[in-house]
Amino acid sequence: MTSLDELKRTLEQGAGHAPDPAGLVEQAQAGAVRLRRRNRIRGAVVTVVAVAAAMAVPSVVRSYSAEPPPPNPAGPMTYYREPYEHTLELASNPTYFTMLHGTQGKTQFLVARSLKNSSRDGGGTVAVHDPGTFDPTRLRRGEQVTVQGHPAHYVDKLEEPAPTDSPSTGPGGTPYRIGPAVGWQDPSGAWVIVYESVDRASLLRLAQTVRLTAPHTAKAPVRFGWVPDDLPVSYTESRDVAEHGVEAQIGLGNPDEAPDQSSPFFMMPYSTPLSVIALPMEGIMTMWGEDYAKRPMKLIAGHKTWYIEGNGGPFNNKDGSQLLIDAGSCAVTLTVKDRTAIPYAALDRMVQNMIIGTCDDTSDWQPIVGP
Repeated sequence: MTSLDELKRTLEQGAGHAPDPAGLVEQAQAGAVRLRRRNRIRGAVVTVVAVAAAMAVPSVVRSYSAEPPPPNPAGPMTYYREPYEHTLELASNPTYFTMLHGTQGKTQFLVARSLKNSSRDGGGTVAVHDPGTFDPTRLRRGEQVTVQGHPAHYVDKLEEPAPTDSPSTGPGGTPYRIGPAVGWQDPSGAWVIVYESVDRASLLRLAQTVRLTAPHTAKAPVRFGWVPDDLPVSYTESRDVAEHGVEAQIGLGNPDEAPDQSSPFFMMPYSTPLSVIALPMEGIMTMWGEDYAKRPMKLIAGHKTWYIEGNGGPFNNKDGSQLLIDAGSCAVTLTVKDRTAIPYAALDRMVQNMIIGTCDDTSDWQPIVGP
C-alpha cells in the first residue's frame, strides 16, 4: 500500500470528528475580536503609561527648579544708608573718645581710645555691617550677654583661623583674624560688632557706649561740587579730634579688588580709582617730599598746585598721577590710579569745583557731598 492510500484512509476516519464549519468560522471571528480587544487594551495602557511618564518628567523638573535657594544666613539685604553716610557714634562718656571713624562700602567702622591713656583699657574697634551683609552664625554660638538692656553674644574667636599661607598678615606675621568680640543685631537689621579690646570686660564696657543714629553725611575739610565720571564715594575716614591731629581720606570709585582687612584697622583699597587725602600743611614734606615746591606750579582756584605723573619723588604710581594742593592750613592730595581714565583736565575741573576748609580743627568741616 502506498503512502497516498494511507493518507486517504486517515482523513476518512477523522472526518466524523471535524467541527461544524459554521462554528469554526464563528470561533475564528470571536477569537479575532478578542485579539483585537486585547491589542486595543494593550495600546491604551501603553499610551496611558507614556502620557503619565511624559507628564511626570516635567513635574519633577518643575519641582526642582521651583525650589527656593537656601536662606542667606546674613538675612535680607535692605536699604539702610548711603555709602558716604554714618549712623555709628559713641555716646558721651568719661572713658573713651573717637579717634577715627569712617565707612567702607557696606560697613562702618570706629576706633575708640581711652581718655585716660590706660594700659588696662585702651579702647577698641566697632564695626557696623549693613543689613544682610554679616553672617552671625559663629557669633550666635557664643555666650549670651546683655548690652544696653538687649541680648548680645560674646565669642572668643569671631572668625575662623586663617590658612597659614594666607597673604593677609597681622602683627607678628600671623594671618589676622578677629578674636574676642561682642555683637548684637540692631532693630534696623544692621549688626554691631565690638572687638580689639584688651579683655572681655573692656569689650562689654565699650559696647555700652555704642549708639546708632539716623544717617548723616560724613564731614571733611573738602567738599566736592563735581567729580570725574560721577564716581561714587566708596570709602571715607576722618580723624577729627584736633588735639590728636586732623585727617580725612575719601575714596571715589569702586576698587578692583574686594576690601582686605589685613590688620585691626580699615584701609582704603590700593586700586581705588581716585583718592583724596587732606592733612595739615605743617609737616606735609613727610608725604610730598622735600622738593615738591621745586616742581612747576600752577594756580587753580587760588590754590598752589603741583602735578606729578608716574613715579616721582616719594610717589610710586607708574600708571597714575598726583595733584598736590596747598590750601593754606590744609594739604590736599589727589591720587589717580589710571591717568588715561582720569586725565589732568578732569583734576583741574574737580579743584575748580571744590571747597577746601581748614585742617587746624574741624570747626568748618562740611558734608563731603550733597546740596
